[in-house]
Amino acid sequence: MMSWLPLAYLSWFVGKLANLPLPKPLSTLTVRVFAGAYGIDAALATRPLEDFRSIGDFFTRDLRPELRPISEGLVSPVDGTLRSFQNIGSDSVPTQVKGKLYSVESLLGSDELSHRFAEGQLWNFYLSPKDAHHIHAPVDGRVIRTLHIPGKLWPVNDWALRSVEGLFAVNERIVSFIDTAEGLVAVVMVGATNVGRISLAYAQMETNLRPWSGKKARSINHEPAIVATRGMKLGTFKMGSSVIVLTEKRLTQGPDMDPCCSVRYGQALAGIARS
Repeated sequence: MMSWLPLAYLSWFVGKLANLPLPKPLSTLTVRVFAGAYGIDAALATRPLEDFRSIGDFFTRDLRPELRPISEGLVSPVDGTLRSFQNIGSDSVPTQVKGKLYSVESLLGSDELSHRFAEGQLWNFYLSPKDAHHIHAPVDGRVIRTLHIPGKLWPVNDWALRSVEGLFAVNERIVSFIDTAEGLVAVVMVGATNVGRISLAYAQMETNLRPWSGKKARSINHEPAIVATRGMKLGTFKMGSSVIVLTEKRLTQGPDMDPCCSVRYGQALAGIARS
């Protein structure tokens, strides 16, 4: 049934509704009910709850920086759930769930830089409705290229992971390539149902503004490159979705536990423990 739905139009419409400014005190009541339903601590935001005029405005809230100290090394780009961690080998491809595979080349849109991740690492993060929806740089470096890869807007929930072949290589996404002292790092922002828009903070790029006008692939080579520091905002989801980080080299030994644990942006990715 999902395949019959116009998901791009549906996501665009839901986004319009979510960002519709409401009069006070209706906006305050709506945001308060939403925060309570998902167990969101509104006190973590830089603005008081009464300042938010819509659910969409609250989704894209900034968090108080003193609550998200930035660690050394490779750090989480988001508040969310670490779904999976994998070492990539020349004879292996990433998996979304058991039996569901996709290639690095397909994830990155067959870009000529994709071969550089053949012996690297991959981290997959999920953002739920309770999480703040900004994506941050996981490393220090320079953004050298940005790709917009048009695609579907399937959900990224557990049902879709099991049901949609190559889900993360099928959905619409924006890829930021960051050149670092330890090699290349790719940050993949994956669109999803009701994630009608992904916007960048460092360049003029935003997805699904007018779904009826069609989608075209876009590539930007940044000259000069854009300086990025760990924790710097790269972009924003206008609802929840997934972020995948790929590294050219194996930078960490990974978490000391099975994935599916909560993470915070700025948290070191080595030695993650269950919260």
